[in-house]
Amino acid sequence: MAQVEILSEKETAGGWSFEAQVLDDKSTPRRHRITLSWADYNLWSRDGTDEPARVAEAVLAFLLRSLPPGEIRATFDAASVRRRFDDADEQIPALIGRHT
Repeated sequence: MAQVEILSEKETAGGWSFEAQVLDDKSTPRRHRITLSWADYNLWSRDGTDEPARVAEAVLAFLLRSLPPGEIRATFDAASVRRRFDDADEQIPALIGRHT
């Protein structure tokens, strides 16, 4: 199973930007830049107490369950996951509390 690590977090005007690394089953590192808006954070962190980095980590973990690591874009906005996968809004909040 792939491992997700958030390397850095930067607050932006509309939310956050994260640098993340995924180690696949062969320990091949893949870097990703994820943007997360306040609106998507509020949707997925239903009580608003989760660290934004945990939400970004859950988004990436969800993608890893849905796509091979090599098919995940190097740069993406978390909202694109909601538009592409019908079950994202249901699954991502469940993943926030789990270690990936």
